Amino acid sequence: MRCSKPSGNASTKRSEPLRVRRRWSARLRAALAGALVLVGSAQPNAGRQSGSDPAAYGDIPFEPGEKLVFHVEWSPPWYLFFLPTMDAGEVRLALEKGPELEQKPSMRIVFTAKSSGTLARLTGVHVDDYFESYVDARSLCTASVTKRIREGRRKRDIDVTYLPASNQLRIREVNVAVSPPKVDRDSVLDDIPSCVKDIFSAVYDTRRRNLAEGFTHRVLVGEDDKIREIEARVERREDVKLPLGRFDAWKVDTVSVLGGLFKDGGQFKIWMTADERRLPVKFEARVRLGKVVGTLKEATPPPQAPVGRSRP
Repeated sequence: MRCSKPSGNASTKRSEPLRVRRRWSARLRAALAGALVLVGSAQPNAGRQSGSDPAAYGDIPFEPGEKLVFHVEWSPPWYLFFLPTMDAGEVRLALEKGPELEQKPSMRIVFTAKSSGTLARLTGVHVDDYFESYVDARSLCTASVTKRIREGRRKRDIDVTYLPASNQLRIREVNVAVSPPKVDRDSVLDDIPSCVKDIFSAVYDTRRRNLAEGFTHRVLVGEDDKIREIEARVERREDVKLPLGRFDAWKVDTVSVLGGLFKDGGQFKIWMTADERRLPVKFEARVRLGKVVGTLKEATPPPQAPVGRSRP
């Protein structure tokens, strides 16, 4: 049998499926990390800076000890139409009492994201992220943020400290994926507003609001060394059906006034119960890499009964 050397075109054709598979794999890996991290990078952020009118707030609908657990699913974008919706993992959000900060009471917010399910098995990427912040108990202005990012080969430790007296923040980022760990950044930024909320303290601040259809508000939200003005808008009141029950909830949309809410654009929505607790029961993030949906599966203390309006 005579063997001939494949032409350049034939080689290119044979290698094309491999390149395509690698491209899909890279997108899926990014989607897995995004599915769990988007929750922590773009939450609704309605609130006021310190010194705002206290009458704008309703009763405080939460207290230290509250814990929320969400099941997260990822739906592929249109160009991955052959893939079904997949389990991505779960995220947990907990509120605890913190120590006094400059003789003022504080609260500690802890957020974790862990991958599991079909998407994790398909991509081979393990996500185990940790976020912790300390905030002023009254204003919810952020004093410090600690992030431990563990997403496959990406391993970063990020610490941000706000210095309102000098209108500065200090950020330190360490790459712990290498040995020895490498400090990629250790710097101080000037001209920082006196009150900046992190992405989670802003969620709690939203819950303090007297929500109603058409309600809008803006707030400054910090993510690492970036500070953006975010607007929250209450679209309408909806019934949200979950395994926990049916909830009567406000649908809240978020818009970044300057700059993208996500690195690659996109939008974020969250549903909060239309009762005095204003409990987050569902969120949805739409980005270039598809759609991420989180649904509340556990809450401490549990939702009040009945959990929604009856329907015929």
